[in-house]
Amino acid sequence: MARNTADPRDASAVAPGTGPLLFIVFIMVASTSTLWPILTPYAKDLGAGGFELGLVVSAIYFTRLVLGPWVGRVGDRRGYRGLLIAGTLLYIPIGLAYAGANNVFTLAGARALHGVGSAIVLPMVMAVMGQNTGGKSGATMARYNAAQWLGYALGPLAGGLIVHQFGNNGVFLLLAPAGVVSAAAVLLLDRRLTDPPAQVKERAHEKIRIERPARVLLAFNFIVAPTSLIVLSFFPLLGDDRGYSSILVGALLSIASFATAAVQPFWGRKADRTGIQPLILFGGAGTLVGLVLLGNFSPALIAAGATLIAGVSIAALVASVSTSAVDLGKTHGMGTFIGIFQSVGSLGQALMPLAYGVVLGQIEVSGLFSVVGGLIAVASVAYLLTLTPTLSRRRGDARTQP
Repeated sequence: MARNTADPRDASAVAPGTGPLLFIVFIMVASTSTLWPILTPYAKDLGAGGFELGLVVSAIYFTRLVLGPWVGRVGDRRGYRGLLIAGTLLYIPIGLAYAGANNVFTLAGARALHGVGSAIVLPMVMAVMGQNTGGKSGATMARYNAAQWLGYALGPLAGGLIVHQFGNNGVFLLLAPAGVVSAAAVLLLDRRLTDPPAQVKERAHEKIRIERPARVLLAFNFIVAPTSLIVLSFFPLLGDDRGYSSILVGALLSIASFATAAVQPFWGRKADRTGIQPLILFGGAGTLVGLVLLGNFSPALIAAGATLIAGVSIAALVASVSTSAVDLGKTHGMGTFIGIFQSVGSLGQALMPLAYGVVLGQIEVSGLFSVVGGLIAVASVAYLLTLTPTLSRRRGDARTQP
C-alpha cells in the first residue's frame, strides 16, 4: 500500500491526523468537568460565602487571563508540541493540589494552578486545528467543539457517580492519569501539524494589531464564554435547594452538554454556508428561553427540557465565536489570536462568576439564571447590530470585484 506523504496542511481539505487532538480535548475536558457537581457545594462546606464561591470558580480563569496571550505567542514562535506536552503533564500536580486543599483559599490555589494547564492545552489544540482547517473553519471547529462538549456531557455524569462511590478525592485524583494519557496522545501527532508555518513565526515577532472585527468578536466572547460556566457552577446550588441528588444534577448538566455536542456538526456546516448571523440570533433567543425555564420550574422533566433548549442554543453561540476566531487567527497569527481570544474569554469567566456571586447574595439562585439569559440575549442583539455594517461592506466589496 502506498504511503501518504502529503503535507497535512494542504488547504484542499481538513487535515488528517488530528484524531489525537480531539482525544486530548475530550479527556482534558471530561476529567475537569467531573469537578462540577461537587466544586461549589464542596467550597460551601469549607465555609465559602457568595464572594468566596465566585473566587473558587474564577481562580482558574484569572490564571488563564494572564498566561493566554503569552502562551499563544510562544507557540507561534517555537511550535505547539512542547507546550502541549508540558501542559498535559501539569495535570499531575493539579490533581494532587485539589486533593490536598483543606480550606477555601487552598482550594482557590488549586484552581489557579489548574488555570496554568488550562491556558496551555485547549488554546494550543485549537490553534493547531485552526491552522489546518482546509478552508472549512466551521466544520473543523465543529469537530473541536463536539469533542469538547462531549467531555462536558460525560464529565459531570461520571463525576456524580465517582463521588457517590469514592468521595471527592476520586474526581480530584482522576486529573493525574488524564494528563499522562493526554501527553502520550501528543506524541502520536505528526510534527508538521504542530509546527507553525514560516510566515506565522515571522509575524509572531511583530507588534500585535487587533482590527475592528477582532475587537468586536473579543467583546462578544467576553459575555458569551462564561455562559456554560455559570450553568455548570451554580446549577448544583439550585439542585441542592430543590433536593436533587448528585446523580440527577450530573445528569441534567450532561443533557445540556450532550445537546451542545450533538448539534455542533449542524451548526458548523451552517456557519460555513450562511455565515454566523443565524447562529447568533438563534443562540441568544434560545439561551434566554432555556435559562428562564430552568430557573423558574423545578420538576425534573421541565428542567431536562430547559437544559436541552439551553444546550442547543449555547451550541450555536459556541460555533459562531469559534469559527470567527479561527478565521481571524489566519490573519493575526493563529496561536497569538487564539491565545488572546481565550484570554478575553477567561477574563469574562473570571469576572462574571464574581459578579454573579455578588448578585447571588441579593437574589435567589433561580433568579440568577434569568439574569444570565437576559444578558446573553441583549449581547447577541448588540453583536449582530455591530457586525452588520462590516458584513455589508464585505458583500459590497465582493460585488465590485471583476
